[in-house]
Amino acid sequence: GPIHLFALDSDSREPDGRSATSTQAIWLQTALANSTAPWNLVTLHHPPYSSSSVHGSDPTMQWPFAAWGATAVLAGHDHTYERLQQDGIPYFVNGLGGRSIYDLGNPVPGSIVRYNLDYGAMRLEANPHCLTFSFYNRGSSLIDSITLYKPDFFANHLYLPLTVR
Repeated sequence: GPIHLFALDSDSREPDGRSATSTQAIWLQTALANSTAPWNLVTLHHPPYSSSSVHGSDPTMQWPFAAWGATAVLAGHDHTYERLQQDGIPYFVNGLGGRSIYDLGNPVPGSIVRYNLDYGAMRLEANPHCLTFSFYNRGSSLIDSITLYKPDFFANHLYLPLTVR
């Protein structure tokens, strides 16, 4: 498919460490560089950036994901939903799967959407040209959605204005 998913161990007990020079970081950098997928998503449990008042950001995991070739970063741990923008790519905290809901603290830099009113889930839709992330609450209400496009998408499609009379 059009997505290549890279999973990291963000736990503090990870035996090879969690720095941007750790064994898994070197693996990730190489794997992202070699990926031929249109979309490269990195997933980990602890969010590099989060506005939650309970755990918040994990600076140890603030690696240069965008520079290495990641399209987006998805995390959980904090029982909130948040979309952030860091280094030109979206970061998501999606921890509203069904246990407790955490309070939100002050927004961290780059925070765009924050939500903690109900549980919910994220849906991803992808093709080689675009990738959409949508977060819905339990009532199926759309809370947030963002679509990423490949740089050549609009160059290869002709759009004509619609005239209504």
